[in-house]
Amino acid sequence: MKKIVEFPEEKKKKVNKKNIIMIVIAIVVVVVCITVTIVYQTNDQFRDFMDQYVFRKNVTEENVPMIEIDYDSNTNVIPYGKYICILAENTLFQYNASGKQEKEVKVEISNPVYDVEGQYLVIGEKNNQKLYLISGDHIVWEKNVDGNLSKVTVNQNGYVSAIVTGTTYKSVIITYDNEGNELFKSYLSSVIAVDACISPDNQNLAYAEVSTSGTVVQSSIKIISIEDVKEKETEPKYTYEAPQNSLLLRIKYQNKDQLICMYDDKIDCIQNSEVKQLYSLNDENQKITFADIELNNYVFRTVEQSTGLFSANTVVEMKNIGNEKENIYTVEEVAKNVVSNQNVIAVNLGTQVEFINTNGWLIKRYISTQVIRNIVIADGVAGVIYRDKIELISL
Repeated sequence: MKKIVEFPEEKKKKVNKKNIIMIVIAIVVVVVCITVTIVYQTNDQFRDFMDQYVFRKNVTEENVPMIEIDYDSNTNVIPYGKYICILAENTLFQYNASGKQEKEVKVEISNPVYDVEGQYLVIGEKNNQKLYLISGDHIVWEKNVDGNLSKVTVNQNGYVSAIVTGTTYKSVIITYDNEGNELFKSYLSSVIAVDACISPDNQNLAYAEVSTSGTVVQSSIKIISIEDVKEKETEPKYTYEAPQNSLLLRIKYQNKDQLICMYDDKIDCIQNSEVKQLYSLNDENQKITFADIELNNYVFRTVEQSTGLFSANTVVEMKNIGNEKENIYTVEEVAKNVVSNQNVIAVNLGTQVEFINTNGWLIKRYISTQVIRNIVIADGVAGVIYRDKIELISL
């Protein structure tokens, strides 16, 4: 049997030919991927086809986990961490994305006010005295406040602010550290506190107050240095008077020092004592239907755009508060309500929910045969609430 001998030049030619083929294949794959991406971004029909049949983003009530609830009892649904929680009979039951109960916490609360940030949940009895800070499945501390709780907030380190009414003052703001030590109280005798929050670095307490005693509404933002209060200096280090008749609704710290302020007619950002408008919510040329500031590093608003005599689209506009870059997502129906948390926005269309991220991409589309009552969003899971059950959607 003859042995075939290949010369070095022939081997080199074969290797080069193989490399060229591999390079061509790689280029073709890259071109195809780029083309598909461009078409996916620009062609609505192609994107819907890919979302439904390739990425499997459409889900229905027949193929998702479910939690049964007693519609005759006082049941509250609270998103906390990676759990969808049910507060009933003075117990906070925590369910995972599969609908399995993992933990429970006993609390003396039936009508809650609450806030969630990271691993912490602060929860109190609305118009009553009981207040808890919860982490995981245990109570970090509990208090009985003097007065009636109207609003509570917590930052990522477990620092809590609580707004109290029903005392000799119109509002009292109590600030606690993460061990439950009361740091100070802010007494408001002639104005109403509508919101308060503590900066992520625990350095500042910001609160929003509204005066309705005159003929016009006057809203103000005040920021108190927690360190200054320790040195017995209780005067705000910064005060901003909003334009008259702009009603303050909510405030929220983003990043270290960006304070996002939501009014009935606009959304502002305060940073380094400078005020910048992010969105107008009162535009005579646009029908603005919903807005919120609960996202991470983003704010959003929805604009209803007519497409016919009896039809309209909902355009979701999301703006990055750092670089002010805007992403847009269009839903071909009218939104009934919109819920947001972290980097997810849920657009409720009645019997369908579109979950989108702040990059303007669809995460999941949930389709139901029943009218949806409400939606809550936790870390990686959403709860679609009906009268007698909660359907769980993995995000």
